[in-house]
Amino acid sequence: MDSRFHDTNAAAEGTCKWLLRHKKYTSWASCDRGLLWIKGKPGSGKSTLIRYVLDHVMPIPNTTEGALILSFFFHGRGSELQKTPLGLFRSILHQLLRQVPEALTDLVATFQQRCETVGKPGEKWQWHPHELPRLFESSLPKVLETRPVWLFVDALDECGKENAVNLAEEFNALLQRLPSCGLKQFRICFTRRHYPILVLDGVLEVCVEEENRNDISTFVQDKLSSFRGRTSSTIPELITNRANGVFLWAWLVVKRVLDLERKGAGLKKIEAVILSVPQELDALYRDLIRNMGSDSLKLIQWICFAMRPLSLDELRWAMLVDADCPHWSLYECQAAGDYPSDHDGMKRRVQTLSRGLAEVTSPVHQGFSCLEGSISSERVQFIHQSVKDFFVEKGLSVLDWPKWVMPFIYQSAKNILIEKGPSTPDDSPRICLSTALIGLATAFVYLNFFMRGSQSFLPDHTFPLPIVLAVISAFWLHGESVANTKSKLLVGTAHHRLSRTCIRYLAMEEIGRSANHKRSDLMSEFPFLHYVTTSWVAHMKQSDARGVSQMDLLDYFAWPSNALVERWVRIYRILETYSRDCPTEGTSLVHVMSRYGVAGALWVILERAVQVGINIDAKDSDGRTPLMVAAENGHKAVVRLLLDRGAHIEAVDNGGRTPLWWAAEKGHEAVVRLLQVNIAQPSSTTLR
Repeated sequence: MDSRFHDTNAAAEGTCKWLLRHKKYTSWASCDRGLLWIKGKPGSGKSTLIRYVLDHVMPIPNTTEGALILSFFFHGRGSELQKTPLGLFRSILHQLLRQVPEALTDLVATFQQRCETVGKPGEKWQWHPHELPRLFESSLPKVLETRPVWLFVDALDECGKENAVNLAEEFNALLQRLPSCGLKQFRICFTRRHYPILVLDGVLEVCVEEENRNDISTFVQDKLSSFRGRTSSTIPELITNRANGVFLWAWLVVKRVLDLERKGAGLKKIEAVILSVPQELDALYRDLIRNMGSDSLKLIQWICFAMRPLSLDELRWAMLVDADCPHWSLYECQAAGDYPSDHDGMKRRVQTLSRGLAEVTSPVHQGFSCLEGSISSERVQFIHQSVKDFFVEKGLSVLDWPKWVMPFIYQSAKNILIEKGPSTPDDSPRICLSTALIGLATAFVYLNFFMRGSQSFLPDHTFPLPIVLAVISAFWLHGESVANTKSKLLVGTAHHRLSRTCIRYLAMEEIGRSANHKRSDLMSEFPFLHYVTTSWVAHMKQSDARGVSQMDLLDYFAWPSNALVERWVRIYRILETYSRDCPTEGTSLVHVMSRYGVAGALWVILERAVQVGINIDAKDSDGRTPLMVAAENGHKAVVRLLLDRGAHIEAVDNGGRTPLWWAAEKGHEAVVRLLQVNIAQPSSTTLR
């Protein structure tokens, strides 16, 4: 979980020293209880500042008195634990346990008791998100009896707005609750962007872009040290002035300057290019991705939405195999593709396709276990969190406009129909639109393109003015709904593509021939297989949750054949035998959708089940039906959907347990009530 610290660039020589002399910083460093905000624009150098402080922590007052230095770097592009409060508290408690184990006797006792009574952690049980903060708070006074504590948390905003606000308020309240006498000092330093806005009493603040001009100047001079015209031009000063406190902007422009110099450009040409570069990061990113091709879009989608950062080997196969790949063997995919097998070649391809916005990081500091694929390969990520934010919020709509616009209009129109229609449909995924509504949606497409000035893309048809005005009114009145739909569909469409790519990889001939090999052989021969096996369902679930149609799912699985699902189960049980997510033998596609609550995909299957004679009460090797696994996992909508289709509500598994027993055992009250009502009052229609 410490990879973000090592990924953060070390401070350039002669920079960052101003922070240790800053009035707000020295006031914080000399108080008994204090919270310091280091805030700034994306790319202004906040993480580098924190790393500088940690690298030079000994000169801080009182650190020679045995102070404990705790730190955590949130990482929005990293694994789940790197961007959640759970990861924060696991990390700082682990740091405390290493240094002052006597203060965490409650934690150790709880851990040992659960291991003895429940089983192995991670397989049989997990820490509840609220447990670890309480354990940290209870242990802190014991630590402070003998040693001061300094806590540094970087990139608070990268754990999400709600989490960031809650953590800030909780830590500030903790400072207020601690006794003022009898304990050593406790100081907290957070770095964050300007948003979300956090208003807390008594907090000291340092705004980075108001202080870092000299640092940026030093940085630019250093990076341009080989630039032949540096001493006789105003280029370094021009870059520094236009950076407006953003190191990342300065670095991207410096790279462009050096590239222009290598191509023989003169000083006037270089100055003109610098002046033409947009000063806002988002605008700069938009400029960089102009005319990106389909391979670049695919790369961006994988880096944005992979469940964890992919290794270079994994990404290579993710790019070679596509959702609509015409080939059925990995050999054919490799022969038809154009992605180098050597490390340096693939690294250059990533940099080229991403226009320099992605990087390959060292595996030494990634902290991924061998269960997550090959750890011998480097991982691919964006150069900064602001790049991912840009693509998710804006960039994907620029790159993928032709593919998402029609589903976007369709979904937006559907949402408006649901919101303001004569009758509100139930929560079944099946919603039909009238021909007239589709016509209105098409009219909106016409209007939208017209307003964009994209005359070459206009439909051939024209529409009566009243219809166009009606569409304008509808979408104007429901602007928020439309904006939300656009964002959801962009992300959902990307996840749909990634899920289908994973399924296509699973279906390849070489995978089928190797499905019974040993784990080590599978991992070495098929570097992408572990990710595919453990992640295709997660991608589909994300896609389904955002309203993207799953109508093509059955074709990908050659349904009603269960052969590909059986292959997946065999491979999963080889790669992750002890994982709590490992599927049971005898699992069907209906079981999978029911277990993970993928209601849209399940509806697609159930619509066809009657036609092909599929038994929706089929049992896996534990004797469990889809209704049982849905009830166990608390998926109320899926339980209702299965009951609507006649699922046997009182079926029993090999242990004599019913769907109601499973729901009650797991504490899913809403599902328990739904099942109880339908047991007591059986009818042809599921009772709500």
